[in-house]
Amino acid sequence: MKNISTKALLVLVVVILSATLLTGCSLFSKTATIKLSGSTAALAEDYSISVDDGGSEGTITGDETLEITGLSIGKHTFYADSTSYSGEKSATVTGLWSITVTIPVAAD
Repeated sequence: MKNISTKALLVLVVVILSATLLTGCSLFSKTATIKLSGSTAALAEDYSISVDDGGSEGTITGDETLEITGLSIGKHTFYADSTSYSGEKSATVTGLWSITVTIPVAAD
């Protein structure tokens, strides 16, 4: 009886771990916090933030931040675009922690 209980518990643990990994566990899906740096005039603008030439992830101004979730592990390029200013910054998503990316913005 003890052998059956041990095997059942082991199967349950394997099923739970597999389900967690297959449904987007944070081991394979990372978060980046985006910040801006630049002149006072540049930081007064609204910026559309995108990653790897994809669609907009959101909009921030000045000292605001934006969290982008669901990033894969590896190198990504983050873009900030406004009507008069733009910037980009490449960063590598690795390890178990989120990263902070500060995009320098300047006149086009």
